[in-house]
Amino acid sequence: MENMENYPFIRGGAILSAKARALIDTILLRYETGDRVKALREANNMSVKDLAEQMRIRTVHLKMIESGGREITAYNFLKLHEIFGVSIQYIVTGKEFEEKPADF
Repeated sequence: MENMENYPFIRGGAILSAKARALIDTILLRYETGDRVKALREANNMSVKDLAEQMRIRTVHLKMIESGGREITAYNFLKLHEIFGVSIQYIVTGKEFEEKPADF
C-alpha cells in the first residue's frame, strides 16, 4: 500500500491498495487521453461530428471519449492514428517514442 503523495486530490493521508491505485490511474489516463483526442480534433479544425464520422462511431461516443467517460478501443486508437498521423503512444501518453522501437 502507498500513501497519497501521488494522489493529492484524496484527503486525509489515506492509504490505497494496489488495486485502488490501478483503478485511479486508469481513470486519470482516460481523462488525459480524452483531452489529447479533443486537442488533436480541435488542432485539425474538426467538429465532433466530423471526427466521429471518420472514426465510424456515434457522436455521443466520441464526446464520452473526450470527456474521459468512455475507454478507447484498440480499433479507435488505430483510427485516430490513421486520421491524425500520430502514434498510439502519443495518444495515450502525450509523448512520442524517444528512440525508434527495434524491428521484429
